[in-house]
Amino acid sequence: MILPWLSAWRIPEGLVPRLLCAEGLAEAEKCGYHFSLRDKENLARWFVQLKDLNQDGKLAADLKKHKLDASIDLEIILPDGFPMEPPFARVLYPQLRGGYVFERGGICFEPLTPKGWVPSMTLPALAIAIKGILDYGEVRVAGVGNKATRTVPHYTEEGARKDHTAISASHRGGESSTYGSIKHYSS
Repeated sequence: MILPWLSAWRIPEGLVPRLLCAEGLAEAEKCGYHFSLRDKENLARWFVQLKDLNQDGKLAADLKKHKLDASIDLEIILPDGFPMEPPFARVLYPQLRGGYVFERGGICFEPLTPKGWVPSMTLPALAIAIKGILDYGEVRVAGVGNKATRTVPHYTEEGARKDHTAISASHRGGESSTYGSIKHYSS
């Protein structure tokens, strides 16, 4: 049975209940992430908090140095064509730099491109994969933004989409042979 409120957004049946049910929340806690809807009226916009970062890593050390919670906030937006099209993901908080994060919060990651996306990838698997590239890469804290609202003023959806467009163009839509060092790319 397709639930009418899910089919209106072309969200796969079972996605919302799986992410937000007691078992899904317990699994998320165990794996170091937390999903919640950003807007209860829009099932395509998800807030994701990545936790349980590598305590020996540079990112965790930076978060501690800046007296920030040991977590990274992301937004994942599902397109109308999801799961056949990749979701859009961006960093919300704190301000990060280096590695795979661009200046406006865009994330350079092959599975977020049309050629790199695999429709069978679940959102929890994507969250864990993004956590891995942030946690074990050269990503550092560049600023704290507004601690009270956990926002970075120049981390806008429009800016991150511009980052994503530049990333996609540089990698010809996600062609794996174009990945390697991204030091020479800029947004």
